[in-house]
Amino acid sequence: MVGEVVALRSKLGWFEQRPLFGRRVLVTRPRGQETGLVRKLEALGANVSSAPMVEIREIADWSPVDRVIADIANYNWLVFTSVNGVHAFLRRLRHVGRDLRALGGIMLAAIGPSTAQALREYHLQPDVVPSRYRSEGLAEALIERVRGQRVLLARADRGRELLRDELAAVAQVEQVAVYSQADVTEFDPGTLAELNEGRLDFITLTSSNIARALIKILGPEAREHVRSGRTGLVTISSVTSAAVIETGLPLVAEAKEETVEGLVAALFELAGRNRG
Repeated sequence: MVGEVVALRSKLGWFEQRPLFGRRVLVTRPRGQETGLVRKLEALGANVSSAPMVEIREIADWSPVDRVIADIANYNWLVFTSVNGVHAFLRRLRHVGRDLRALGGIMLAAIGPSTAQALREYHLQPDVVPSRYRSEGLAEALIERVRGQRVLLARADRGRELLRDELAAVAQVEQVAVYSQADVTEFDPGTLAELNEGRLDFITLTSSNIARALIKILGPEAREHVRSGRTGLVTISSVTSAAVIETGLPLVAEAKEETVEGLVAALFELAGRNRG
């Protein structure tokens, strides 16, 4: 009996020593895309809740996409800036009766490792993945490669135009929306109560659209908790950070690498500093 108690105490001690033990973290990624981040945070001991700030929808009009698919053999590059873009474009490719052979002569670019992995799930190997996982890094990696060529950007119906503008200076660029993003308008009352009462320690923000959508729903009490540091905003990139800062609210940490793993590492480091 004594041995069992000692063993149990040891297990409980390990459980309580996890860096995010007892911390309440809100994940704001779109529904269906939050699982990996939630599991990683729970493994570090966090109490995690999820409240999507944006919703991924099918576009209303597929005719522009169908047009570029019909002409796909005349493009030199197909560029993806998100996992959602990969899935939406390739689903539509199949829907109109084409298959991966249609992409046989086209170079592929992905904005980061998650997008690259989404391509590999379709047995497509990206030719370019930049070292900096944002539009600036992708533009820098592509600009000399695409000079004088035709480039197709498959993306959301809203977002930054930097990549298109940079590449259009040296190439013939066409941009097409393959999925839609919309701010979520109905929120769980429990989540709103946690925000207003300051019961959340950290909120993770993985895009500028998500950051803006969250900040729009923050009431005066929740904003004060953010300003005081009671509730800390943690971002995945400098672009997301800029969307927060332009609203006048502070953030407590920014990922050094613009990935989910980088975001988790930022929280890990932050929790360690706070414990210290």
